[in-house]
Amino acid sequence: MAKTNNIPENDQDLQLSRAYEMVVNGQLELSQIDDPLFKLLQEAKVYQQESARNISVRDKDEARQSIFEQINQAEQNQVNSERANIYTLTRKKWVWAAAAVSLILFTSIFLLRQTLQNEPSLLAEATESITSIELQDGSTVTLRPNSRLYQNETAEEQLSYSLSGEALFEVTHNPDRKFVVKTTEGRVRVLGTTFNLSERNNETSVYLIEGRIAFETADLNQSVTLLAGEAATIRDLQLSEPFNFEEMLVTSWTQNRLTFSDRSAGSIVNELEFHYGIEIEMNESARSEILGGSITLENVTQSLRDLQVVLDGEFIQIDENRYRFRKR
Repeated sequence: MAKTNNIPENDQDLQLSRAYEMVVNGQLELSQIDDPLFKLLQEAKVYQQESARNISVRDKDEARQSIFEQINQAEQNQVNSERANIYTLTRKKWVWAAAAVSLILFTSIFLLRQTLQNEPSLLAEATESITSIELQDGSTVTLRPNSRLYQNETAEEQLSYSLSGEALFEVTHNPDRKFVVKTTEGRVRVLGTTFNLSERNNETSVYLIEGRIAFETADLNQSVTLLAGEAATIRDLQLSEPFNFEEMLVTSWTQNRLTFSDRSAGSIVNELEFHYGIEIEMNESARSEILGGSITLENVTQSLRDLQVVLDGEFIQIDENRYRFRKR
């Protein structure tokens, strides 16, 4: 094929390229150009916008990495094209090539925008000790150790957060603005109230202390309105019936104590595993024992000492963050 570095001014593809540049720069609208390529591009854009609602974006880091890899590859292709000679493409091939590139561009921009806009920002994190934070509306959140609070969005009509772990929320009353807290399994919608929300082991539990809230599954298929003194759980997107609770048994962790009544040793051990970020090996016989009382949450060593006295055994450390219970 003959090589050429000069394209005549009346070349149809060159004129089409310049027209497209004017569209990109906002000087023309696609609808103003009567050309099969531009009609195809319009259809591609409309198709992308309609299908965007059904696009399941992958893990945010993976999606972002994929987009940046496409951008880097595009930059490399541009460098390679500058080194190459220009060849004349047939109009049919040029049309389909441009349409494919445009569709990829539209999709990449959509994914990048959606990834960045939906990225929650870490607002507060509790590692080894209880952490309290005051939100912009005056509400306060007390985070249990190994918990994180993320901010999803801030708007005049709604404040939205996400919780990983457990926290006590004291929400400032504002009838003109919704306050939403999301977890993997569900979400809580409030106007002004106090509640304890936890998420662990694929289960979300909310305990309402004051006010009134709507507790909903993440897919919004199930919902319940809770009154003060009521609680509910969501597991595998299944919402339980409301039940009553004793406030002290739920919020004692905010005072660095774990208070329990008629509770299995296994569930208490699960609490300690979450609170300290440790693993505890314990046979089913010991886990099934029913206990009542209170133990300190000041440090893991003292907590295990308190519990082993009640269980008539001992917790032996077998690794940095692993313990094994043994009956005496």
